[in-house]
Amino acid sequence: HTADWLRSGAVLAAVTGTARPATGANSSPIGAMRYVAAASPAFVQRHFAQGVGAGTLAQAPSLVFNNKDELQQRWVRRLCHRHVELPRHVLPSSQAFVTAAVAGMGWGMHPLALAADALQAGALVALVPESPLDVPLYWQQARAASTLLDGCTRAILAAAREALIPV
Repeated sequence: HTADWLRSGAVLAAVTGTARPATGANSSPIGAMRYVAAASPAFVQRHFAQGVGAGTLAQAPSLVFNNKDELQQRWVRRLCHRHVELPRHVLPSSQAFVTAAVAGMGWGMHPLALAADALQAGALVALVPESPLDVPLYWQQARAASTLLDGCTRAILAAAREALIPV
C-alpha cells in the first residue's frame, strides 16, 4: 500500500514490506520485524487445549489490525500448509491489539518489540513456541527527493539497526 502512496506522490519515502521499488523510487533492505502468535494463557487453555491446528484456529477468534492485515493468515498458512478461514476482531491500534490479547479477546501476530513485556510477565504466551514470523522491511524513497531525505534516511537506518533483525 505504501508503494501506491510513493507512486502518487502522497509520500516521498516509506518503510514497506515490498522489496521491489515503486516507480521513481529506490529500495533498500533495512531488516526484518519479528512477530509472534500469542494470546493470554486463559485464552490458550480455552481454545487450544487440544493443540494449535487448522481445526482449533478456525474456531478461535483472531485479532487483526485492519482489513489489509494478512499476518495471521500468513502464519496460519505456514503452520497448517493450507488456508484456514479465521474468525476475527479488527483493532486498528497497536497498543489496543496487545491489550485485547492480554484481556483474552483473541490471538494475534504481535510485534515482538510491543509484546515482549507481556510475554516476559506471562500475560501473553506464544501459541507455538519457536515459530515467529519475520517480515522483511525496506526503506523506499523517491529518487527526486533523495538529497532532501538524507538526514531522515540516516535516522531510519540507525533505528533499523537497533530494532530489527538483520537480513
